[in-house]
Amino acid sequence: MRCLIVVAALIALPLEAAEGQWTLGLELGTARFGGSARDTANTGAPAQWRPGDATTIGLRLEQRVGRLAVGLKGSYGKPGLSGAGQGLTITDRTSGELIEVATLVAFQVGGIGPSGAVRVEVGPALHLWKFGDDFRSRFSALGALGYEWPIGRFSGAVRLEGMISGSWFDEGDLPSEYQLRPTWRYGVTLGLRYRL
Repeated sequence: MRCLIVVAALIALPLEAAEGQWTLGLELGTARFGGSARDTANTGAPAQWRPGDATTIGLRLEQRVGRLAVGLKGSYGKPGLSGAGQGLTITDRTSGELIEVATLVAFQVGGIGPSGAVRVEVGPALHLWKFGDDFRSRFSALGALGYEWPIGRFSGAVRLEGMISGSWFDEGDLPSEYQLRPTWRYGVTLGLRYRL
């Protein structure tokens, strides 16, 4: 509950004092995960356990004031669970759903052409990873570099995104030879946004 109050305050406070442009967007992306747990004893088991790679779909609501934007983004994917080692990765997609909610602050740092904008985005994110019947929640730092161009009342967007958080596994999830490591992700999203 406190998390929702913080997210609402991060969005509402700066926007209440300034009028700007609202946009609503749909995003489709790919995500590649790494880290999480590594075998330190070379037992012949998978060298690494991590969330699998995934396709994501998301919604984004954003308020822009000049070169600054503040937004809320939610996305869903089903990465499953991957075991990787010796050039082979096996992914179980029957579990491992992911919901991500992020608050982002974007700064326009340049442009390409007469109306395209290059933006840098940073902010905190909450990840809810449903693994079997168990929900895992992790806070993370999120960063992105994006390019946006106008298409009438719409705009297109492409973003390169990265994230890092604590391991998505808990102590005792895996045998003792596995060391928990930060979970990281990088990916690309394509979006279509509508100016409200």
